Amino acid sequence: MMEVFNEQYVQYIDQEHVSWKSLIQMAGQPLLDDGLIAQEYIDEIITTCKEKGPYMNIGPNIVLAHARPLPSTKKAVMALLLSKQPAALLDDPAHKARLWIFLATPDDRSHIELIQKLATLLMDADHVQRILAATSQEELLASVLAE
Repeated sequence: MMEVFNEQYVQYIDQEHVSWKSLIQMAGQPLLDDGLIAQEYIDEIITTCKEKGPYMNIGPNIVLAHARPLPSTKKAVMALLLSKQPAALLDDPAHKARLWIFLATPDDRSHIELIQKLATLLMDADHVQRILAATSQEELLASVLAE
């Protein structure tokens, strides 16, 4: 079975007063550093949020940050960032989130298996609660990578 998240793309941060835009940037940064995406993809996610509203807030405390495929995206991949403090997507208090899942895809198909695996993980309420309960990078990795 293909894993949902690669360990190197899972981050825990405990900074306070971080904006939703900064959290999206931070979530995607490891993919950017590895050359899997370009900065334009992160910028496109932020623009899409502003244009289309908070639909990326897919559940309590969870944002699935994504944008349309761009040629600079090298492969379908996801990253995860858990922030100790919630941030409001689009600065809307009704859409606070701590779990920022970053999805990049080079086309309309290659991410489908990843999305199916993510959906399975997110449907497991206990697993999601364990992830949200993490208070360190080590705890987050243990809870994310647990089957």
